[in-house]
Amino acid sequence: MQEKKQWDFGDVKFMGALGLYFGYSRIAEISLLAFFIASIISIIVLLIRIMILKSNDEYIPFGPFLVFSAVCMMFIPANTIFILFISFCSWISEKILFIFNS
Repeated sequence: MQEKKQWDFGDVKFMGALGLYFGYSRIAEISLLAFFIASIISIIVLLIRIMILKSNDEYIPFGPFLVFSAVCMMFIPANTIFILFISFCSWISEKILFIFNS
């Protein structure tokens, strides 16, 4: 019988510790940056696994993305990630509207 993997919610505990250190306003930026970096890298890793390695049986941990974004937040000024995210969203929406209006 195969053992079930136990999820310890380590990411949630780590985000709680980061929230105590950075505060609630910066933790939102850390989350946004971590999700953005994780989505880009995960798509690349999954494509490599499926196309080249022909396997898709492993998960991708989220903790390293949280650590990387927390370290980045130590050097990036406040609200920079929000401003970049809003600029990126408006740029994407302009491109989508241009495609649908053509």
